Amino acid sequence: MHKSRWFDKSLTLRDGTKLVSRIWLPIGDGPWPTLLMRQPYGREIASTITYSHPSWWASKGYMVIIQDVRGMGSSEGVFNGFVQEARDTSETHEWVRSLKECNGKLGLYGFSYQGFTQLIGELNSKPPDCLSPAMTGINIKDHWCSDGEAFWWHNNIAWGLQIAALKMKKENNELEWEKVRLSLENKSYLSDGIDILKKYDPKSFILEWLNNLNNDYPFQEFKPISSWIKKPMLIIGGLWDPHLKGAFDLYTKAKEVGGDPEIIIGNATHLDWWSGSQESLLKFFDKHLKFDKNANNNSLKREKKIWNISLNKWEDLNNKFNPEFIFGLKSDGTANVEVEDGSLTINSKGSGWFTIVHDPWRPTPSDGGHLGPNPGKFNRSIIDKRLDVGVFQTNSFEEDQYLTGVPTLEIQVKSDQPNFDICLALSLVEEGNEKVNQFSTGFLRVKNSKISEECIYQITMQPTNISLIKDSKLRLSISAAAYPAIGVNPGFGEGNIGSPSANHKVITLSFSLDKTFMKMTPFFL
Repeated sequence: MHKSRWFDKSLTLRDGTKLVSRIWLPIGDGPWPTLLMRQPYGREIASTITYSHPSWWASKGYMVIIQDVRGMGSSEGVFNGFVQEARDTSETHEWVRSLKECNGKLGLYGFSYQGFTQLIGELNSKPPDCLSPAMTGINIKDHWCSDGEAFWWHNNIAWGLQIAALKMKKENNELEWEKVRLSLENKSYLSDGIDILKKYDPKSFILEWLNNLNNDYPFQEFKPISSWIKKPMLIIGGLWDPHLKGAFDLYTKAKEVGGDPEIIIGNATHLDWWSGSQESLLKFFDKHLKFDKNANNNSLKREKKIWNISLNKWEDLNNKFNPEFIFGLKSDGTANVEVEDGSLTINSKGSGWFTIVHDPWRPTPSDGGHLGPNPGKFNRSIIDKRLDVGVFQTNSFEEDQYLTGVPTLEIQVKSDQPNFDICLALSLVEEGNEKVNQFSTGFLRVKNSKISEECIYQITMQPTNISLIKDSKLRLSISAAAYPAIGVNPGFGEGNIGSPSANHKVITLSFSLDKTFMKMTPFFL
């Protein structure tokens, strides 16, 4: 068994606040290159839900520092989320480099919030030597809060309650901690979660985001420091991670300022990664923090790859896609009743119509995908048998076809209520229509539309990379709800978005298909 040493150490910031870190050291004499993670969940955990334990990294010759951010864990101050991190991050970097155990080389790692803390700091502060933000993004509205103006109901409320519970724990408030935990265990958070947050964490950024979205208020903007993202960077994303668009956006931003980041988009959800992910990270850090000019050139290979969902293999992320690959939708009015009626035709114009009725008493459910309660691949065959779901399907493919990029649907619709949702799912259907393998989802929330007036809307789905294999079919499913991934739309106003209530209205959506089509757009715009 490898032995490593660890101890806790405090940093006193310029404003007097103390931040506590746990430090793991390799066996032997330093100094060593250092890996830093700044996180709000407890330095003892060290994001071991997705990363190898710090003792493993120490065994590979790294000093590892896991820091409790301001107001969380054992650190002093008040946790205000994203807005607090820039100054604290830069001061922490200076402190790490000043430690006698650090050889001056600094690498950053961490996912989600810990990925965000790698990207912002004080302007003109010294950049890290390399960084590896995973499952994260920089745009709060588009990468953390919503898809198509539709609030991430299940994801954000569950996360907000986790943060609230951590605050209760810090305050030794066991009774409130238990109430928050119970709401997650019995799933009452889906109906009561917002009220629980208002009671136990009234300044939660989740409440701020929801208020901003409902009232069209601006979101605070964060910008990564150009000198930082020009540094060697390994961006890690997952095909079923809610922040995947953030990974592609970060890659684009780095390229724009002259960087040349590596990027791996894996067969992963936010928390469930692929075998070999730790080895990829280790290679990256060894390359940039322990660089040996005499090393074999093969070790300098830059990673730019993406997982193919149906072929179960890695492919080069070379942004190949067919801009002429356009699908038209056709129906004689019963795409929600008969699978055979709704057709999806390659490079053909759409035609016809169909209507679905959203009943808030029994909203169309969601699962799988990047926002569902059980993210990842999902067999949605039972959901697609519902009559509040329109189903459009291709004929069996005569040869393999690649579907790579960002699926985008342009659709013409009118509603009998001013507010409504359009929720999409793409699936690969195996022979016999029994297994409907959902692989990409998308959402749009429409507010203050003119009743019974046709308008054209564009809906962007989760980026994907899949082979439409011979004898399979591609299916597009359209509904007016996807609960609990997205809160149920009440049909009017800003209130009551969430779990169904007696005030929710029945919503009828009528779709015209002559101007409706689906196309693929590239990953990097």
